[in-house]
Amino acid sequence: MKKILLLVAVMLFAASSAFAQFSLGGHAAANFGTVWGDNTDDVPWGLGFNAGVATKIGISGLIAVAPEVDVDMRRASDDEITWTTWALEIPILARINVLPMLFIEAGPQLAFLLSSKEEVDMGAMEVTYDFSDAKALNTFEFGVAAGVGFTVIPNLDVNFRSVIGFTSIIDSKKAFEGGDDSAVKNLQFQVGATYWFM
Repeated sequence: MKKILLLVAVMLFAASSAFAQFSLGGHAAANFGTVWGDNTDDVPWGLGFNAGVATKIGISGLIAVAPEVDVDMRRASDDEITWTTWALEIPILARINVLPMLFIEAGPQLAFLLSSKEEVDMGAMEVTYDFSDAKALNTFEFGVAAGVGFTVIPNLDVNFRSVIGFTSIIDSKKAFEGGDDSAVKNLQFQVGATYWFM
């Protein structure tokens, strides 16, 4: 009986310690992105943004797990083409404090692609191609995110992050007449901030 009570006490202590190291915050970032892969040299870069909810679960004083749920608007544009994609992203990052105010973070990123449209300005007219309507949008994406950040004040982090996708966001065979197995993958650089309010 004493062993059971001791085990329960240890479990309660561990749970309370874990809860004490739990943080909740709001995250927002500007992103500069394009796509990479087969036959993507002509795809322009563009500015977008993401925003969502961040959590931080401390494992030790130096290491934490920091998952997020973000809504991401990706845009690639030039004078003729604007390609806009909306996604729900879930980065699951390991965060290591290398100095009291400096941290590095890296981990897998899952994304659920919600929509993707390409608008082409042809001078006298504008043509819109919806990858979702054409059943050419792959709804799931896997990638990796990594970056570095600074704790500016106790509740505010600023970070620089790169994101690279490993799965194609569109099915080229369905998207283009005579299409092949060309892969079109996400590539972004982000500058963001997280405010921890809990």
